[in-house]
Amino acid sequence: MSRFFQNVDDSESSDSDFSSSGSEFSEEELQQKPTGGAGNNRFARAGLDLDSDSDDDVKRVVKNPKEKQTEEVVKLSQNILKAIRADEWDDATDNFNKLEASVTKLKKILKGSSLPTVFIRCLVKLEDCTGKDGLSKEQLGKLNAINARAFNKLKQRLRKSIKPYASDMKAYRENPVDSAEEDEKEAESESEDQAERSQRSTPAPQAAAAADDEDDGFTTVGKGGKKVEKPTVSAESLNKSLIEINMARGRKGTDKKETVAKLELLLSVAGNALQQCKVLMALASAQFDESADLSHMPTEKWNAVQSTINRLLEVLEKNHQVSIYETADAHDDDSDIKYSGEPITLRGSVISLVERLDDEFTRSLQNIDPHTPDYIDRMRDSLPLYLTIARAQGYFERAEQEDSLCRIVSRRLAHLYYRTDQVNDQFEATAASLHVSAESKIVPPSVRGNTEATIHGLCTFLYQHADSLLRIRAMLMHVFNHALHKRYYIARDLLLMSHIQENAHQADVSTQILYNRALAQLGLAAFRLGKIREAFDHTMELMSSGHQRELLAQGVGQQRMQQQQTFANEQLQRQRQLPFHININLELLECVFLTASMLIEIPFMASANANPEARRTATCRVFRRMLDFNERQVFLGPPENTRDHIMASAKALADGDWVKSRDYIQAIKIWSLLPDSQEIKDMLASKIQVEALRTYLFTYSTQFEAVGLDDLSAMFELPRNKVYSLLARMVYQDELQASLDEVSGVLVFSPANFEASSRLQQTALMLSNKANQFADINERGNTDQSGRAQGNDRDSRSNFQRSTGVGGNNAGGRDGQRNRNDASGNGSNRNSNSGRNNRRGNNRRGNNRR
Repeated sequence: MSRFFQNVDDSESSDSDFSSSGSEFSEEELQQKPTGGAGNNRFARAGLDLDSDSDDDVKRVVKNPKEKQTEEVVKLSQNILKAIRADEWDDATDNFNKLEASVTKLKKILKGSSLPTVFIRCLVKLEDCTGKDGLSKEQLGKLNAINARAFNKLKQRLRKSIKPYASDMKAYRENPVDSAEEDEKEAESESEDQAERSQRSTPAPQAAAAADDEDDGFTTVGKGGKKVEKPTVSAESLNKSLIEINMARGRKGTDKKETVAKLELLLSVAGNALQQCKVLMALASAQFDESADLSHMPTEKWNAVQSTINRLLEVLEKNHQVSIYETADAHDDDSDIKYSGEPITLRGSVISLVERLDDEFTRSLQNIDPHTPDYIDRMRDSLPLYLTIARAQGYFERAEQEDSLCRIVSRRLAHLYYRTDQVNDQFEATAASLHVSAESKIVPPSVRGNTEATIHGLCTFLYQHADSLLRIRAMLMHVFNHALHKRYYIARDLLLMSHIQENAHQADVSTQILYNRALAQLGLAAFRLGKIREAFDHTMELMSSGHQRELLAQGVGQQRMQQQQTFANEQLQRQRQLPFHININLELLECVFLTASMLIEIPFMASANANPEARRTATCRVFRRMLDFNERQVFLGPPENTRDHIMASAKALADGDWVKSRDYIQAIKIWSLLPDSQEIKDMLASKIQVEALRTYLFTYSTQFEAVGLDDLSAMFELPRNKVYSLLARMVYQDELQASLDEVSGVLVFSPANFEASSRLQQTALMLSNKANQFADINERGNTDQSGRAQGNDRDSRSNFQRSTGVGGNNAGGRDGQRNRNDASGNGSNRNSNSGRNNRRGNNRRGNNRR
């Protein structure tokens, strides 16, 4: 029989038979009778020894269901506690699912008895970790996607699962002494885990120190069994170590934290300023690489990079003979240890480090919710960043690096132009107290207290030395700052003389965003000064587009189905967004635009009596559409938001009720965001009075022959001289066909105005014209129908005469000829005469019909 079937038949034998058959060979026989190579003999012997040991030592223990379920619950609880310490929330979630099933079985067996203490402790630990005081945001940010998803899932599930054990958990919190043994076991396991993690993640200097402490005769062995030598770093070998670190950067498998630790060790042994500059530049780059995969750099790492850059600038400030250029030669030899202070240039880029630091700060502000305290805490780092930029400007001025100096001045200007003078004065005072860039020629100490002069000096330097792109950006920032501080005429003249508006559409996206921001701020400045027409002109193109958020880089709007954009374009738009504290209030901008549109459009619509083109054309189509939509509403409640207040004010202004229109405008709460809100409300009240007077004159100019100036002054509560000047301007600009009688104080309307009828008269005239046209069309239709009826009647008569032989046609003549053949001559003459008479009668009847 085959050996295969024999093994199948023998499988019914017990394990004891197998162990006895395996123990037939003793150790001596195994050593004397090799069955193959040395390795095979050794492994076979080891396998037999293990089998024999397991058969001799291990004994089967039969457990009841209670003990079995209790051990499983304890084991799963301990696994969950261990997973929590290791931040392995995926494993903790899986074990918790198994634990719930095991606890359900155990509760049926216990029948009201107490559950294991380690289980209650596990629930308490899970509740503490998932509660409000549990893991911090930084700890949650360090979790990978799988563990973060598992943590949220476990947090939601735990709320329902711990309700039956609330009393047990409360008792445990009051007296946690019962689990002392578990505490000891957990402490031991935690210490072991920490020891393992420390062995894996200990930096090079700490590992070397630990190796020095261990003097037990052991040798550290690396991969392949090779002996690992202890790292020895000194000033003499600094260049060699630095080259090795730089070559390892970017390779797969390189530990970035270990690289930073090695560079910090090299910095501690740097012997002079030259070596310090080399290591500091490499250290700053490595610290940036450490957070390259994250959406934004964490705050503590950003602070570490900033301290590194500040230390580099400090070394450069103390050692003027050391300069860093991007085009300098590399110094990779070991002659740095012999450096004695002579002038030398290093290859590197300080401006790139400072710009990267500024960009990371902006990215962090973009990713933090602006309505949380974290945003405010992050904003506190703006002052240290500004001081770092000012120190870098001082270094570039001293080193005479014009290209880098223009770039750093543009960065400094970008931190100043959108702030008010009060905030900028605090920044400049702090910079002056720390003696930052005290010897600057761009911003001399004499103008430190004047922010306007500081910004003017920075912009002037860029106008003279920077390239075209930086000049345009400096001009737009200068315009924005002037407009922000209500210097409208200076900002307007600066923008017009630069001719930026002619080529703004050809600039890059960031410059276009800055141009849109300057226009919006210019419109706000004009409105604050009462320049309604100018404010409308500056904001019309921006607000009529419907994409204010995208044009000002303050958000990503909802795209239509036909304009679906790709994910890459959306990401680019989000990256270009400005931080929240730089944004322009879009609600305020819309309120200014609609208010200016109301003051312009309502009088223009009222002038339709004298100017028929005003009905077909609109100064602002956006406002006209809003007003038409509001008028079509069946029921209108009291105004609630800004737009409703403006629409209600516009309707009141069109009706001539300037008091109600003023009250609606002044009730808008958004005006409180402006620094001079009360002045703006008073200005709007006077503008509404003037436009209400103009609207009244346009509306009722066809109804009056003359109107008195005193009556108009009393009706609109305006001074008489102001009313007179307003009417004189309207007459001079041909807006009214009238003349002013200065003696009697009366505005006399021209007879030409009466030809322009009122709205009701115009509508009635149009109706009469339409009725006349309809009557003419109806009359023509009746005439055509009668002509066709007569033609049909004649055709029917002729057909009848042909069929009967009666009439004066040719057929009748032929029939008379036939009758003449049968009758006498007289009869034939009578027939012929009767035919002629018939033809004459037919002709007379035809003439009568005509």
